Amino acid sequence: MNNTLLLIPLLRRLGVAAVFALLSTRLFADILAADTAVFMQADPKSHVIVRLKSGNTIVYTGDAPAGWRRVEISGTFEAFAHSRDITKGLDVHEGANILTAPEKNAAVLTVAQKDDVTEVTGIKGDYCQIKLTKKLQGFIATGSTANSPGANAPTLQTVSGPVVPTEKPGTPGRAVTIAGNTANLPRLFSGTFVSARRPILNPNPLYDYQLTDIEGRRFAYVDTKRLVLTEKIESYTGTVVVISGTIRNSVDGKDLVVDAQSISRKK
Repeated sequence: MNNTLLLIPLLRRLGVAAVFALLSTRLFADILAADTAVFMQADPKSHVIVRLKSGNTIVYTGDAPAGWRRVEISGTFEAFAHSRDITKGLDVHEGANILTAPEKNAAVLTVAQKDDVTEVTGIKGDYCQIKLTKKLQGFIATGSTANSPGANAPTLQTVSGPVVPTEKPGTPGRAVTIAGNTANLPRLFSGTFVSARRPILNPNPLYDYQLTDIEGRRFAYVDTKRLVLTEKIESYTGTVVVISGTIRNSVDGKDLVVDAQSISRKK
């Protein structure tokens, strides 16, 4: 029997929208033959959102300049948001800029929307490091720059599912993310452990101690009531430490607080 005759009843049952989606997937989806960089803009010097491994299925969408293809990628991405844009529930305020780096002039990766899934995984100065799970659009090159990694390319990874990096404590004044899918999971925070009390600027702090970055700015208070210590807490003041604990907002929502579970001097 003619295959076309068999196809007609199927198309009728599916409906126009379903057929269009089916044809779009077949026509505009492709399997990558090589590791490929996904750029924010149709420019090899722009920020690299992620590098996809060969074998990933990628969906082409919309128009793009010559030599480029616009693509849609779904996954979990590392990004940053200003601490003032973090809600009491540790989400990103709707309409806030989600940035590619913890810097004032960093490129805007996307704008937070109501249904975005975000999780605060660390803090660095005035910015929070977050995991962002959503669909993003970017560009892949079809010419000589197709596999150019870019200066700021993330580590190769597949974005078909959540990606959670694992690191060792690095620069003081930042959190170190560890594997896990819950905001209540302990993380490591590195910074200078100092008294939060300041005679004029902060005579009655929310907590007695805080962590500061390399520029001396507080990025989180430290709640020490759960700490089990083998020496006096004062002995850690003025030193760079690594604290294991969970992160939350203060009651007034203006500051971040690390509920410390353990503390050690950074070696």
